[in-house]
Amino acid sequence: MTSIFTDLQDFILNRRTEILAELARRVQEQSEGYANLEREDMLSTMSTTIEELAEAIGTQDLASFLAHAEAVGEMRALGGLSLNDVLVAINNFRALTWEALEAFAAQRSDCTIATVRLVADLLAYFQRAMVNSFDVTYRGLYHQLRDQHEQITSQQQTIRELSTPILPLYEGILVLPLVGAIDSFRAGQIMERLLTAIAERQSDIVIIDITGVPVIDTAVANYLLQTARAAQLIGAQVILVGIGPEIAQTMVQLGVDLHSILIGAHLQNGIELAFKQLGRVIKPVMTTETSAR
Repeated sequence: MTSIFTDLQDFILNRRTEILAELARRVQEQSEGYANLEREDMLSTMSTTIEELAEAIGTQDLASFLAHAEAVGEMRALGGLSLNDVLVAINNFRALTWEALEAFAAQRSDCTIATVRLVADLLAYFQRAMVNSFDVTYRGLYHQLRDQHEQITSQQQTIRELSTPILPLYEGILVLPLVGAIDSFRAGQIMERLLTAIAERQSDIVIIDITGVPVIDTAVANYLLQTARAAQLIGAQVILVGIGPEIAQTMVQLGVDLHSILIGAHLQNGIELAFKQLGRVIKPVMTTETSAR
């Protein structure tokens, strides 16, 4: 003789197709996340959920049913769904289960409060397991993404620092070789790092080498001028070197005012100008052989 729980299990399984179709329809209408899921995968998971519920009712064994709930919660978090999407699915699953239970009770006078309580408990356990699994997985993803973001930010900062090296050439002289395109963000970083280096090293001369800058437009020219003026405000003279023929022509056409900046043809010339500004000169070393001659 079968128990009422086994009969309820069979009743739900017999109505599985109907419940599944209605569950999918409601959830996809009410949840954008579920609406974007692959329908076949969604139907497969929902069908398994109905089967697991029926099995749990018939056997009164929660282990497989709750394991399935946890797996679905993790799957939905990894799939990018929101907690609201998950709750929409759970609430509709609960509503359809109650509708099935009411239909069953209408046929069975022996459907008692114990039957109702078992179903209510199963649905409550299912929701708790699925939501907890979703939350744990979501938090794990959040921390993982945050760590990745911090790592990427750190790597980008390192790359920017390497692309804008400030080299101490001699006491009181810094060299800033610029390579690549310069945008507003990088220009601000260049100015900040340069002013910090000038203040820390108490430098008197800064040589800015733009040999590696492919294009000079109005924005880049303004960045260079702003950087030079800011350096001068804290007591450093700027020497600009590496201006090629095309860039020189562009600067003339743009009307860039460089009267407050010393200009050198190349880095070597810039170094000579820097030493001259400091009252020093570069001379060849006198060897013993040279002295003897």
